[in-house]
Amino acid sequence: MGKTHEAITAKHAEFIARCPVFFVATAPASTAQRVNVSPRSPGTACVVTGPQSVAFADLSGSGCETAAHVLENGRMCLLFVNLLEGPPMMLRLHGLARIELPEEVEPELLAKFPQSITRSKGFRCVFRLEVQRISTSCGYSMPVMTLDRYRTTLEEHSASTDMDAYREKKNCFSIDGLPSLMLLKDDLGPKVAPKPTDGYIFSAKLGPLDWLGKSRARARVHLVRSSPARGGSLSLPTPSTPLLPALYYFSLGVAACLVFQSAQALLRDAA
Repeated sequence: MGKTHEAITAKHAEFIARCPVFFVATAPASTAQRVNVSPRSPGTACVVTGPQSVAFADLSGSGCETAAHVLENGRMCLLFVNLLEGPPMMLRLHGLARIELPEEVEPELLAKFPQSITRSKGFRCVFRLEVQRISTSCGYSMPVMTLDRYRTTLEEHSASTDMDAYREKKNCFSIDGLPSLMLLKDDLGPKVAPKPTDGYIFSAKLGPLDWLGKSRARARVHLVRSSPARGGSLSLPTPSTPLLPALYYFSLGVAACLVFQSAQALLRDAA
């Protein structure tokens, strides 16, 4: 039977830690854009931080839907399901989330997560959820499974990859073009534009004219902190066409010639 709870109990915390996998659901504000559900593991990646709050550490992946939706509106639901032996149960935590980059996370909280995550090159952020509704239900129809092992492919990929470049390319925009995690980096936001690629939206470096601030393709990214979520607004730019850099350098060449001719004229007058 379904039941709501006033607080996250010690029993709930133990249940969360035992789950080999849990699920994160988010949605954008617009119904024209896509909802998202993502798996996370293990359960120990999510820790209880208070009677109505939890936090989970996040590893880099090829998408960044969760972060994009949290930046826009903060809404999140976590689902924990007992898929192992023992009493059936499902636990849902609804609330508003915010993002903390690795360098922003308090050391005391960081120490509560598995070191296999926090010391990984793929560690990209922590989501902190202020829980507004806590509910359990039976889970009578869920299968009973056995855990063989955790795959190591993601960590092997992270260890052998330039993860800063990877995240810069794949973690700036959602599949609907919403600003996402890596645009929180102060030195990155103004430098990239969304580029549709094989059903995703990756980032592309802006061209020389964009840096001059005169091109319509110049990015204007404004991601700010709010409580409890960060919010973002973005006017989507487009990368410069090949012609624009050519015109830029041609203009520099013309300007250099004019400066050189003026200098020659001044030297003649002085002589």
